[in-house]
Amino acid sequence: MNHVEEQREYVRVKVKSILVSLVSSSLKTPVTGFLRDISLGGLKIQKISSTAQVPPGTYDCQFVLPNFGKIASQVEVVGSSGGNEKFGDLYIRMRFISIKDEDREKIVNFVSHNSDN
Repeated sequence: MNHVEEQREYVRVKVKSILVSLVSSSLKTPVTGFLRDISLGGLKIQKISSTAQVPPGTYDCQFVLPNFGKIASQVEVVGSSGGNEKFGDLYIRMRFISIKDEDREKIVNFVSHNSDN
């Protein structure tokens, strides 16, 4: 059996205790969750409510990176993580689709200050 490692385009760092809010006209109420990891390409959150359904699509996303400030971006929900992750159905994977240059720079700086590289 061949083992193939996933190649990531961007450095991704694990994060704890940062709240993320997702809003869309198709949602009755915002979906909130804890940021689990982030890169310049996207992020993953763990939903606070297991009953909140977040279908694939475009959402407005907001969160605050400690020491770097507020980020507001449009994201595309690309799915939920499953597989071998405990409580995988609570995880939502997203990619950034519209982000201001200043917010992009905040993420770059946050990732570089928090990565092991």
